[in-house]
Amino acid sequence: MKLSIIIPLYNNEDTLERTVESVLRQNIDDCEIIIVDDGSTDNSGEVADDLARKNNRITVIHKLNGGPSDAKNFGLELIKGKYVTFVDSDDELSPDTLKPLMDILATHTEYDILEYSVQQHVGHYDECHLNIGDNVYRNAIDWLADNGSNHCWMWNKIFRKEIFNNLRFPKQLRRFEDMWMMGEILKNNPKIATTTHGTYKYYWNPNGLMASMDTYIELINAQMDIIRKHSIDTHKKQWHKLYMDMYNIQLYIYIQSGKIVIPSQRVIPYPYNGIQGLVKSLALDLFGINGSCKLFNLFYRTFKNGKQ
Repeated sequence: MKLSIIIPLYNNEDTLERTVESVLRQNIDDCEIIIVDDGSTDNSGEVADDLARKNNRITVIHKLNGGPSDAKNFGLELIKGKYVTFVDSDDELSPDTLKPLMDILATHTEYDILEYSVQQHVGHYDECHLNIGDNVYRNAIDWLADNGSNHCWMWNKIFRKEIFNNLRFPKQLRRFEDMWMMGEILKNNPKIATTTHGTYKYYWNPNGLMASMDTYIELINAQMDIIRKHSIDTHKKQWHKLYMDMYNIQLYIYIQSGKIVIPSQRVIPYPYNGIQGLVKSLALDLFGINGSCKLFNLFYRTFKNGKQ
């Protein structure tokens, strides 16, 4: 068995068939599809069972609800493939994605992780294509520094099975467990390659994770966890982009609550992700985190009042 595909499932009866069909159309036969029904309360489990009856490559596991981490862990206990990947039950794989990726891994047996591009927020107004590029990182921390912190997902990567030999997702985490796991994986310095072949289609979910201030604080905590795990000094230039990513979230948190949750520092003024990044980095450099948060909060309130 070359590839195991884990699909965690919870209350996605309307999208599961679309997701599974996109996997079945990948033109690879030496694979298994493991659907882990995490205690769905709709008809997701029945849809999964029906799909399994039609194709012997599909195995369905029904379990009590334990959250996304627990569902992924159940899948990892069952995999038989040399490699493993994850697909969320409301997303898709573009046609002809997995075959080229498996061909790359067959040629480059030294790769531990192969990452591919993402079509983000499919069906939403801000839909965009994240082109990962063609790179090889012999030092895994270089992948993180090269904007990897913005795509610490399980689902646009194929992993060598052995990566998870002594690793499981933390059951207590129901959000950003992928980022936690990538932080653990990077400790072992896997050889990471990225490719422009293939596309993961990440669908916009209006009921998704980014729904509250608490969620944004959890995201920053997940990023800070990676920083601690790898003793990253965000004062160094190579990590300024990572700090600015946290700072952007910090601005939202401050506007909503007046709280500052990240450590204060300055960065080199630069157009991080465009002209807005330049303005924000200039404000951070001139006024520090307290002053710049107050400044952007004032702009936000003034703009909001002007719209009313």
